[in-house]
Formats: sequence, C-alpha cells, structure tokens
Amino acid sequence: MYDKIYEFCKVRNEGTIYDNRYDTPPPRVNFLIDLIKSEGIEYELDKFFTKDVTGYNIILQGTSNRMVVAHHDVNNHKIDNANDNSASVINAIMIKKLRPQINIAIIDGEEVGGLGSQRLSEQINNNKFGKIDWVLNLELTGKGGKNFFIGDYPGNLTNHIKSIFNCPIFKTPFNDSVIFRKNGIDSVVINPLPVTMNKTNIEYNGVFLDHTILFNCHTYKDTIETISTEDMKEFTEEVILKIIDN
Repeated sequence: MYDKIYEFCKVRNEGTIYDNRYDTPPPRVNFLIDLIKSEGIEYELDKFFTKDVTGYNIILQGTSNRMVVAHHDVNNHKIDNANDNSASVINAIMIKKLRPQINIAIIDGEEVGGLGSQRLSEQINNNKFGKIDWVLNLELTGKGGKNFFIGDYPGNLTNHIKSIFNCPIFKTPFNDSVIFRKNGIDSVVINPLPVTMNKTNIEYNGVFLDHTILFNCHTYKDTIETISTEDMKEFTEEVILKIIDN
C-alpha cells in the first residue's frame, strides 16, 4: 500500500476545491476510489455543496468510537504534494486495512479553510458514526517515522497520546483539527519530522527534529523524493496503531 504514494503523486487535479466539477470528482478522488475498491474496502463518496463549491469526502466507516482523518485536496495542483498531504491519505487507507473497525475519512477543502471537516463535523454531531470520542488528524506524515510532534490542543486525545509517547507539543498553523474543535469534537493534529544532526528547537527522545521540511508545503520542493515509504510504514504501524489500540 505505501508504494501507492508514487502513483498518487502523479495525479493532478485542476486546482483547489473551488475548481471541482459538480458532475464528476477530481482526478485525485477518482484515483483514491479505484485504490480503495481494489483493496476490497467499502466506502461512501460524500458529495457536498457549500459556499458555491462542490466537495468530495471519502468515508470508510467502521464500528469504533475513534476516527482518523487526512485531507486529500491540494493548494498547488502543479506539484507532487507528496508530504502535504498525499502520504497521509495513503497512510489513512493503510490504517483501515490494518484496523477495519476504525472510522476513516479522507476529506476535501482543508486548504481553503476546512470545508470538508466542517461537513464531517456536522455528520459526527448528528451521530452518523455513533459516538465518536476523538478525531486524529494526519498532516505531513511522509517523513520522520516514529519521531513526531502533536499540535497544542488540550483534551482527552492529547492526554491519551502523551500517556503512550513523550512527544513534544507545538502550536501549529491552521489544519482540520481547528474545525473539529470549533464544533465541540476532540481533535489533535499529528506530524512526524525527520531527524537532523543540527540542533533545533524540537527535540524528541534525545534527537533533534528538522522542521524545515514543513516549508516545502505548496512549493515545488514538496516532491516524492522528500518522503520515505519506510518512514510512512514506521509512523503508521509504530505510532498510529498504538494510539488506536490503547
């Protein structure tokens, strides 16, 4: 599954969610639907209309009271968007394969203010998924493996993660967790970072983490060459599964 990142990064949309067509999903969504179907995973394509645009959320519903999300939309359709956020989408689908009971949502419109997370928030609060205790938001999860930080969003999910990992906590830019929390849903964003030999202000388990990869977002530097399928696997199976299982 992790190797699918190479195919996914070749797929180009026409632009942001504002460029979506109402009669057919954008190319990246179509790719993901084909991938999900090829893995035998049941899905729902949730087409929604808001602010005069058409959005497409992909729902992989489970029976758990926990949910993992990743946004599939892009800010710059001319680049690979490898770390932001293609790797997270592939990781989310892999989580569904490994833990079928988990609710997974691959959502639209993060890059323009969280339109897809607002739609999903309304569904959560209307009990579409039963009781959901928390939503873990995967962002920029293509490099870094088990070395990660979480956003500064106090609550039960943060306490749960901290009880398992002594990870650093930092303030983050806008992401879908902001929308979930605005709607009364406990949510935290999680983000691995590569190790560097240089001293930085992010230290975890005796190593320094390189936050400069974050500045690749929306630029031609966010290439498939900057991420690692081995790191994706390590992050998914040694970090996320522990959060889900405990």
